[in-house]
Amino acid sequence: MRRFLPSLIILALLIPADAAPYKDGFDAYQKGDYAAALKLMMPLAAAGNGKAQYDVGAMYANGLGVKPDFQQAAKWFGKAAEQKNPYAEQDLAGLYVAGTGVTKNYGEAMRLYRLAAKGGISAAELGIGALYQYGFGVKLDYVEAGDWYRIAAGHGNAEAAYDLALLYSQGIGMPQSYAQAATWYRKSAEMGYASAQLNLGVLYFAGQGIPKNLPESAKWTRLAAQQGNGHAQFNLATLYLQGQGVPRSLPRAFVWFSAAAANLSDKQAQIATAQSQTVASSMTLEQKIEAKTVAEACKKGDYKGCD
Repeated sequence: MRRFLPSLIILALLIPADAAPYKDGFDAYQKGDYAAALKLMMPLAAAGNGKAQYDVGAMYANGLGVKPDFQQAAKWFGKAAEQKNPYAEQDLAGLYVAGTGVTKNYGEAMRLYRLAAKGGISAAELGIGALYQYGFGVKLDYVEAGDWYRIAAGHGNAEAAYDLALLYSQGIGMPQSYAQAATWYRKSAEMGYASAQLNLGVLYFAGQGIPKNLPESAKWTRLAAQQGNGHAQFNLATLYLQGQGVPRSLPRAFVWFSAAAANLSDKQAQIATAQSQTVASSMTLEQKIEAKTVAEACKKGDYKGCD
């Protein structure tokens, strides 16, 4: 099941020109002096500054300048939400969904997500769609879920575009269509969402919804693999092993199978390990030397130097 708790947005970016104390706290945060930032923000938050209340909540949630404390995060998000801060509404909703720092309450999460959505927060639109998709606090409604994913995706939310593509791919709440799935996977993939890049690569490989194109399959699979997606790394290794969409290369197949083994879990990791060992047993000494060189570049470049 998907992770609902949204990424917490750290510090609002719009600073009123006359808000010198707030700017001092913001500057301290920008310099990485989180303890000083919190010390400067806290009096402002206590005095009712909504922006500072949100920022204090975010620092508590992320353990910046203070030990992580989701109860304190919820407290300050709540105060900011009372002042109609849409980011606070969104993040507090996420806490209610997860039951982190507060008692799990899907109804309250939906209320807050709707308020944040009115404030133009695409992550809140995504959250509403997710609650409808899984029937959390509302009657399960795939059509409504798809509608909210479409709205969020239209506002540039990559995860929402991916989730909409999944619904099209599986024919859930809408007619099954690989062509539509490919369209929405592409939108998400172009925004850098690794899972969408992986699935777009699969569609190009299979020729589902789009013309079969092995080089394009390899391109999108590589982009996902470079982000540490173990499934994409396994697929890319297979493409190198078979010479499909890329020149056949046992050293690179070995490196990507090894990377996949480190990023997949349990049985899948075992399969990747077995594949890397099989490839290694087929390599010449020269290829093994090349594989070592590529592996070192791969590790140094955080999967960016593996090819």
